[in-house]
Amino acid sequence: MSPDTEEGSNIRLLTARELRRAVGLPSTTIHYYLRRGLLPRPQKTSASRSLYTDAHVRILRRINELKEQGLSLDEIQVQVGDLVEEANQNRIDLVSLEQRRLRRRILAVASREFTSKGYTNAHITTIIRKLAITPALLYSYFSSKRRLLIECAIALMKAGRTYIEPKQAQTDDPAKRVLWSVFGHTNVFRLGSVALALMRLEGANTDKELSRPLQEEYDKIIELLMSELQATKGGRPAAVPDELLAHSLLGALEQTVFRSQRDSKYKPEDLYRTHLWLFLAVRAALRGEVDIDSQLAEYEGFISELSTTPAPPQLSEEA
Repeated sequence: MSPDTEEGSNIRLLTARELRRAVGLPSTTIHYYLRRGLLPRPQKTSASRSLYTDAHVRILRRINELKEQGLSLDEIQVQVGDLVEEANQNRIDLVSLEQRRLRRRILAVASREFTSKGYTNAHITTIIRKLAITPALLYSYFSSKRRLLIECAIALMKAGRTYIEPKQAQTDDPAKRVLWSVFGHTNVFRLGSVALALMRLEGANTDKELSRPLQEEYDKIIELLMSELQATKGGRPAAVPDELLAHSLLGALEQTVFRSQRDSKYKPEDLYRTHLWLFLAVRAALRGEVDIDSQLAEYEGFISELSTTPAPPQLSEEA
């Protein structure tokens, strides 16, 4: 996953136990200093749990140094007063920051489980154990395994796009831009065909708010492919819609990724080469370098016949 870039991303959060370990002081001493105003106020996550930062560590170490120099607590309070006041005024919402970080940790660990084991063989209990959290805490962020999967896919797609966009901007070669797109979104397709099917079913039927960002990420991939195809044509009319061509290329990519994961028969370069071959073949047809349109015209009658033919019969209950 991409590193934090938001406000407070460089702040280290500590629980009371972690603070005690960092400074080597008992909780009674720390609580006494807090009551005396020698430390910044911690932020409460619950009635029995508080969050501290490196500011607390620095001030506690400074207090120890001043005590070793023989200063009284009253004198020390004067010495550290500005540090305490500065920390109290810089009140980033540590509770929200911790929640965002934990959410990202869950997504990072779950993504690795899903991509390495597949949706079916990835277990929530394993994810919880690796995170060292309670089931109730995980489910307070993600209400089901399917929802966790969908949000992992969205996060992976965003991370892949963030990674490849600067690289795509550095080249004028559309084929290289397409290959960068394949490279950047491979992690999503590693979730497997069952996972993607579950994502689309869950998103389409039960959670519009969740399905929207997922669909938007897919649309961005389609938009990139369409822009490359449209630039390729140079104004020539096409016999088939650009959008359907783009969806066909994306669908072909998904299926080749699924096949390459089944065993070790194919290497990553086989995947990249195959998708590039398809893109170059489509580009050659759109440019008129190969005559596909006249061959397509030969089948227009059969296409019309199929379009008016009733759908295949449903399964019969009779033997």
